[in-house]
Amino acid sequence: MSSKKKQKKNTPKQLAQAIPAKEQKSRTIWEMLANAGMIAFIVIASVYLTDRKGWFDPNDVNNHTKRKWDAYYQFTKKNDVDIVLIGNSHLYAGINPKNLSCALGANCFILAAPGTTITDAYFCLKEAVTVCKPKIAVIETYAINDYRTHDFTDGNLSDQFQSFHARKNIPQKLFSTPALFTSGNYLAAWSNTIRNHSYIFTDKVQIQKNMQKKKTVNQGLYLGRFISFPTGMTDSMALRYETPGAVPIVDGSNYAVGSEASRYVAKIIELCRETDIQPVFLTIPMYYRHVGNYDVWKSRLADELAPYEPVWLDLQSPYDKEAFSPACFENTEKSNQHLSHFGSLVCSYKLAHFIRDKYPRLFPDRSADDDWNNLFYGEEGYFENYTPKAGDEKAKILFSNIAFPCVTIKEVILLPQSEYDKLYIKIDKKYASALSGKKIQLLVLAQVDGQQQLGAVDAEIPPIYDPLNHFLFATNIRKDVRILDIRGVEVL
Repeated sequence: MSSKKKQKKNTPKQLAQAIPAKEQKSRTIWEMLANAGMIAFIVIASVYLTDRKGWFDPNDVNNHTKRKWDAYYQFTKKNDVDIVLIGNSHLYAGINPKNLSCALGANCFILAAPGTTITDAYFCLKEAVTVCKPKIAVIETYAINDYRTHDFTDGNLSDQFQSFHARKNIPQKLFSTPALFTSGNYLAAWSNTIRNHSYIFTDKVQIQKNMQKKKTVNQGLYLGRFISFPTGMTDSMALRYETPGAVPIVDGSNYAVGSEASRYVAKIIELCRETDIQPVFLTIPMYYRHVGNYDVWKSRLADELAPYEPVWLDLQSPYDKEAFSPACFENTEKSNQHLSHFGSLVCSYKLAHFIRDKYPRLFPDRSADDDWNNLFYGEEGYFENYTPKAGDEKAKILFSNIAFPCVTIKEVILLPQSEYDKLYIKIDKKYASALSGKKIQLLVLAQVDGQQQLGAVDAEIPPIYDPLNHFLFATNIRKDVRILDIRGVEVL
């Protein structure tokens, strides 16, 4: 028998006992950390994937906030922005950027989001200037009020989430997160999956739609406009303001500027100074009978802005009753009244004149540039301000530079419509003293039903268009009427 003892095989229990307790504990901790790390990786990867896929995105059929930022980044790849406009729904409902651009011969872009504040507007401007530095920043004043961002809940918080999610600059968003959200909302701000995970139980239909979502089709030139209210105030609503004992819906004496708003107004001014951008404050009006004690409101806002020696276009006061008729306003009895599409055109041209008068040479007039004309040709406001191309069937040049004793007609163009044709007559602004507030009558030779005859065509200045370089008179004519010649013109 061998003198060597037969070695025994250690059991798992014996092996465990052979490892020191300290080492066992260390190994257990590392295993737990590894497992936790794996779980965290799976969760983070899943959230990242679903965010990228957009499976938990809210219904974005009308997500014009995201569309604005997408379009801004796309537009600035090839074009500079001369004027950027920031604010909330009063701004994007109250200004038509295509008409503003055409009036000024400039590139104007609205970066505004519904329900947001001057705090959010500051961070929007801060990101916007990292992409392209404009010459002017228009700051809508309705966003300057008394609020505390960290107290937002429900709808206001949802609006803030939407605006934040639409922005694209990651460092800028990281910087703004603590200012815009409490720590409990950080993850929700950054992830639609985390914010809307309840869709699994409450809105599976939306998840299914998102999973089948197709790539967005390019919808052409988009500069941040959102047509919220295509029609204006009804006659019955207008009469409501006239009834005996009717009181304004909004009391301006309740207006206040909170400390947070005050701080971010200062930040916007500082940012504009650092980047050599001219700030212009804009007050978009509500119907004058809708607001009472506006003098108190204006005084308090003026006190807030006074240290910055503001350039401020206040369209609420002095109020232009002729231009801002009831048709210009949303049909509502709520305090938050917006401009209609009609009103947005009136407001856009007033802003255009204000900017041209204040800063005639601050940015280039792009209207002589071929690329700019190709970009805007046929868009809203183009034919009201510029000449159609020869041979264009959508807008035909009928006559140019016809001199009469009282005026010289610069241009007559015809815009075919479905039920009638629209006639535009353009006359130089040098005739301002003779034409302001007036109508004109053309004596024309026309062909009607195959017969030539003389007739009168009356035209007036439409309240929604006020080009900078000429008077625009407009009228509708029957589609069976063909104007052959203009024999005379009379100012009425």
